[in-house]
Amino acid sequence: MKGLFILLSAVLLLTACNNSKTTNDVKTSEEPISTVKQNRVEVYCFHGTRQCETCKNMKANTKTALDRYFAAQLKDSTIVFSIIDVDDEKNEKLAEKFQATGTALMINKVINGKDSIVDWSDFAFEKANDNEAYITELKTMIDAALK
Repeated sequence: MKGLFILLSAVLLLTACNNSKTTNDVKTSEEPISTVKQNRVEVYCFHGTRQCETCKNMKANTKTALDRYFAAQLKDSTIVFSIIDVDDEKNEKLAEKFQATGTALMINKVINGKDSIVDWSDFAFEKANDNEAYITELKTMIDAALK
């Protein structure tokens, strides 16, 4: 029963994401490829052109958690953060790599050039509208990914 509720919630959220048009209101800076560390944690917030409030909160809360707790790691490229519009043709290959077709939170732990992709979208959708719970739990998850 809980699985059915989660599935229905995800479907409703994904449907809502396609019903309200917005612009990309959270910006990130892209690191030049030469400064990115070989061993790193990549944090990707994928979204479509049309976004609901939950989608916007996911992006904003992720950025807040990273800025608040991981500023040094962002600066030295131990963590690389990107917000990616899956509807933009220039992002097609990256979206395919992560199998992202809409809003998603993905982590890629890169060790010696080898990808280890984990989908944290269920967490993101469940907690996105509770800012402090999201930020606190995401900090714990990223801490574990950095180990």
